[in-house]
Amino acid sequence: MSGPTALDAPAQAATAQAFRDAFAQLPTGVTVVTTGRSDGGSLCGMTASAVCSLSLDPLMALICLNNDSRTLAGIRANGAFALSLLAQDQAPIAQWFADTGISQADRFARTRHHQADALPVLSDALAWLTCHVDQMHPGGDHTIVTATVRSIGAGVSPTGGRPLVWHQRAFTTLT
Repeated sequence: MSGPTALDAPAQAATAQAFRDAFAQLPTGVTVVTTGRSDGGSLCGMTASAVCSLSLDPLMALICLNNDSRTLAGIRANGAFALSLLAQDQAPIAQWFADTGISQADRFARTRHHQADALPVLSDALAWLTCHVDQMHPGGDHTIVTATVRSIGAGVSPTGGRPLVWHQRAFTTLT
C-alpha cells in the first residue's frame, strides 16, 4: 500500500504577478492606519493589510507601508500612528481609505472618528491601537515600521466581533 504522492507541478517564474497571485491565497485582516501631523496639520490615513502583532513584552506592532505613501510621510513627521481593525460591514471604509482619488480630508469626513493619544481612530472599528514608532527599516518598495503600543480600545461596531478579511483580491468575512 502506498501513500499519497505529491504532484510535480511546474514551478512558475518568480515575477511580481506570480508573487501577488500567491499572496492572494493568504487571508488577512483589514486595517486603516492613520496619523496626524505633529504641527497640528491635516490627518492622513490608508487601508493596510500588511499589519501584525510583533511582541507581547513590550507590546509592539509592525506595519509595512509603500514608500510613496502620504500616510508614511505623516508617520515619519509625527512619530506615531493608530491602527483601526475593521469590522465585516466596513468594506466601504476600506475602499475609501484605499482610493487615491479620494482626498485625505474626504476620507475622514465620511468616517466617524475620534482622537486617542492625539491620533485619529475610527469609532466603529472592532478595536483600535495607538502606537509610537520605534524603528523604520527599508524593505524594497515598502518601509517596515515597528512601534510600541501606547493604548488599546474597543470600537462600537454594530456587527459584533466579525472582522473584515481580504482574500483572493476581495473583501470577505469569517463564517
